[in-house]
Order: sequence, then C-alpha cells, then structure tokens
Amino acid sequence: MKGIITIAGYGTRFLPASKAVPKEMFPIAGVPLIQYHVEMLAAAGIDEIIVVVRGTSEVVQRHFAPAPDLERHLEAQGKHALLEEVRRISRLADVVFVRQPETLPYGNASPALAARPWLTPGEPFYYMFGDDIILADPSPAQQLLSAFREHQPAAVVATRWVPDEEIHLYGSIAFKPGSDHQIERIVEKPAPGTAPSNWVQIGQFIFTPELFEVLETLETGKGGELWLADGIDRLARRSKVVAQPIDGLWLPAGDPLRHLKACIEVSLRREDLRDDLLVYLREVVQRESD
Repeated sequence: MKGIITIAGYGTRFLPASKAVPKEMFPIAGVPLIQYHVEMLAAAGIDEIIVVVRGTSEVVQRHFAPAPDLERHLEAQGKHALLEEVRRISRLADVVFVRQPETLPYGNASPALAARPWLTPGEPFYYMFGDDIILADPSPAQQLLSAFREHQPAAVVATRWVPDEEIHLYGSIAFKPGSDHQIERIVEKPAPGTAPSNWVQIGQFIFTPELFEVLETLETGKGGELWLADGIDRLARRSKVVAQPIDGLWLPAGDPLRHLKACIEVSLRREDLRDDLLVYLREVVQRESD
C-alpha cells in the first residue's frame, strides 16, 4: 500500500510565512510537520509515499534528500547525533513529489487525482491531509489499517467527536440506521443546526481505487472546490464506507493559534523540553494575571 500526503493548498491562514514555504514544513518542536506524517506512515509499513504539491516543492524535497555538505560539516564538528538524524531523515521512506496540474480544480480531493498515475493499479492507498498531527499509540495509520483489514470496505475514514461550535469546520458524518460505524453520508462544513452528528472526518483515510470512479464525475461544491467529503458521500451511497474513531490526542495545526498549541502539546511530551517549558508557561501565566 502506498501513501499520499497532500500539501497542495495555498496556506493563506499562514501568510506571509507560507508565501515561500509550505505550512507543512513549519516546525512542531523543531521537526517539520510533514516529517511526523512520513515517520508515521513508514512505521506502519507504508514506505512508498507520494507528496502532492501545488507550486514548487524544492524545500520539502531537500528535507528528505541526502545532504552531503551538511553531513560533512556535522562530521567535522563531531556532532554525531545530529549527523545520524540528518541521515535517518533521508532514509525514512521512498518519497516522490507530484505537482498538482493547474487543470484540476482547487480542493482537497484533487491531489488524489494528481497522484493516481503513481499508485499501484488495483491496490488500496492511504490518503492524508498535511496540516494536522495526532499523538497516538497505536498510530492513526495502524488504527485505520486494522479497521480496513477487519471490514474490507471501499473506504475507511478517521473520525473524532467535536462540540457543536466546531462542527462547521469539518465534514459531519451521518451513520446508517442501526450502525455506529458504517457511513451513510457526509455533509461538508454544515451550516449551524444542520449537521447530522458531532462525528467528523479528520483528514486521514484508506481508499480502494473505487474512489476514482466517483471523483471522475464529481462536480465542484462549496466555494467552487472539489471536496473529498462530497466524494466520500457519493461513495457511501454505492459501497461500504466505515468510520474509525481515532484514539489519541488530535492536534489540528492549520492556523497560527492551533499550530502554536500543537507546538506546546508536543514539546510537553519531550523530556528535553518539558521542564523548562513548564517553568516558562507558569511565568507567563503569572505575569499576565498580575
């Protein structure tokens, strides 16, 4: 099974920082967000990864490529731990980069169409958005793979429960009568009071190639975008699509505030950062409350 990571958006909520650097390269506790995704997929046995980009991808490609000049410098400086880390990154997985054609509409389903020629015909694939991180053991990929093996569906959708005030940000899920896991339909970013449930899809999926039969005839939806939720909604009307609630700490990082929160949460789980960060946070709270 191959994996697809999408970084084909404009990152407008992070402008001007995202003008030249994809937001998926922004660091979370010193590690680019996309590296967490590649490490998760590789650890789950998905070591052939397609990264779909909209513009240039040189900065992302350089991150996962060997860096002989840097390696020589680190070796000369005796910084062996950093040297091994730099080498490890380039060996994580077989990562290829695909530019999304301008002929495809904007939207989070278009990267799947862009990556299709690089997928293995007839095989399922892992698909994930690039701007969230989930801290979980087993990982989200392992949880979805387990559900896929158990149910043998056309798709598995990672889900979480969210409060009413957040539903409008996501695709809300309606389950088939009498089922707590089989999806009947998905409503993308529902208007207040119209969501079928508080369960939402959170940007990680496993699909069979049947998805492409749906996407080939799918029309653009809200905002003129090609929405994956609309494709899943149509797929669920013809085939079995199941929801897999993901256990773990879900950290959306698609805007500056939530990115900052994700940095704090991840840093608090690192032994080399936790104690000093807690001291600083307590100092800030005390200062701001005076």
